Amino acid sequence: MVKRYDTKERKKSVLKNLSPSKKRSSITSYRVTIKDLARALHLAPSTISMALNDHPRISPETKKRVKTLARKMHYSPNVIARAMVRKRTHLIGVIISDIMSSFFPEIIQGIEDVVSEYFYSVILCATENNPARERHYLSLLKQKGVDGIIAQPLPGSKNLRYWQYLTRHKMPVLFILQRLPSDNTPYVIVDNYQGGYIATQHLIECGHRVIAHLAGPRHFKISQERRKGFIEALREAGLVVYESLIKRTRFNFKDGYKKTLELLHHRPRPTAIFACSDIVAIGAIHAIREQGLRVPQDVAIIGFDDLFFASFSEVPLSSIAQPKYEIGMRAAQKLLQLIEGEKVESEILKPSIVVRQSSNTC
Repeated sequence: MVKRYDTKERKKSVLKNLSPSKKRSSITSYRVTIKDLARALHLAPSTISMALNDHPRISPETKKRVKTLARKMHYSPNVIARAMVRKRTHLIGVIISDIMSSFFPEIIQGIEDVVSEYFYSVILCATENNPARERHYLSLLKQKGVDGIIAQPLPGSKNLRYWQYLTRHKMPVLFILQRLPSDNTPYVIVDNYQGGYIATQHLIECGHRVIAHLAGPRHFKISQERRKGFIEALREAGLVVYESLIKRTRFNFKDGYKKTLELLHHRPRPTAIFACSDIVAIGAIHAIREQGLRVPQDVAIIGFDDLFFASFSEVPLSSIAQPKYEIGMRAAQKLLQLIEGEKVESEILKPSIVVRQSSNTC
């Protein structure tokens, strides 16, 4: 005769001798609760709850013990119950421009690593630089009842009133990578002016005197700041700023290639190029080599972002590195503070330069 157990009896049987070292297979048939964690650690359920939520009354050692056991027992909070009690869903919306871009995985990983420690889940949305899609996702995330939003807002002010509507209604919002005009939303961005400056200074230090700039779209604040840094470095060095050597591009390979062909026919011909992004720089390298010129001997080049492919391109690409993982991590930390009702300060992170073969003529 086969003995049958109801759920309560089966749970009791498995938990009888449960220790943190038990395998997942023994506990996957039911939901582990705070009471189970409390029983295993000989602590009060209220202590477990406060430890999981990083309450200041609980010591770091106890928090570590509780969280370690929670992971080993594959504890997951009852989201529905918690949402009803706390009026929270433990969901965070993340809005970026391009889900296919190799720029964003590190940022998203930084966000995930922080919020997962607090049992938050992420809803990822990609606008594809389309204002209508951005409005759609703002509406969707509000309907989903997310506790907060981390977003790379589209440039300009087309959707400014939608963002302001959310903040007026107490939705915690934090911007990354760029900010909106006339808006007090906190942000985590990189010093793009400094990035443009140090990129150009590097080329000057390598002996270049006629330097071109493949600038990004005019309506992007980051493009404006990188261009300002480029011009300031030239002026400080007493060099001529050739406006005809500043070419506007979109952030893509095709524009980098096409605009570089134009630069190569300029007189005087530039001996170095600062590109607004790595993908634009790769397009530039293809154009230079196609014309029978060498990189960096004839034309040196430096990009921006330090994406993973920069070191693997046909000529390893020098680049201005953005601290992508740190952007995500800092943004997540600040958003969680906003959700808890705390005030946060905006932050501007410093870029760094990575010198590889494409500009190494010093």
